[in-house]
Amino acid sequence: MTTTNLMGANAQPLVSKILVATDFSLPSEFALEWGRRLSEVFGAKLALLHVVDIFGLAEVGCRIVGGDPLLPMLRKEAADGMQQWQTRVPGMEGIVREGSPRPLIVESAVELQCQMIIMGTHGRSGLAHLLLGSVAEYVVRHSKVPVLTVRASVSDQN
Repeated sequence: MTTTNLMGANAQPLVSKILVATDFSLPSEFALEWGRRLSEVFGAKLALLHVVDIFGLAEVGCRIVGGDPLLPMLRKEAADGMQQWQTRVPGMEGIVREGSPRPLIVESAVELQCQMIIMGTHGRSGLAHLLLGSVAEYVVRHSKVPVLTVRASVSDQN
């Protein structure tokens, strides 16, 4: 699909692919809906990314001899969640990666040639933000493409 710019010349669309980063939470559901709607407006493809946070497992100290017993469960949960979410938007590309979500979301947008990232935010502040950090904040600060953060309303989170 091409668009006409102000000068009347044909140009490639500004947004041809949108990355929706998900942790399968309520804010991520809102982000997916925003992604679906914006993909229709721009005529863009959607890519849904979930990152299994293998470094988060190490932080909670659940290692035992012979490997991490939670990792296979997290992989299955990610695959199941991805399959379920892909049914909501037919034709959407689903990607599951393992590592640290912060840099992987930023890197994936570049690798997948996305012109926009949409992601949910939990809106943590104070001590929770200090201890847990903010994936969304990192992505906004380090992304090479525009980032839309979506927060579920307070009434929806209760």
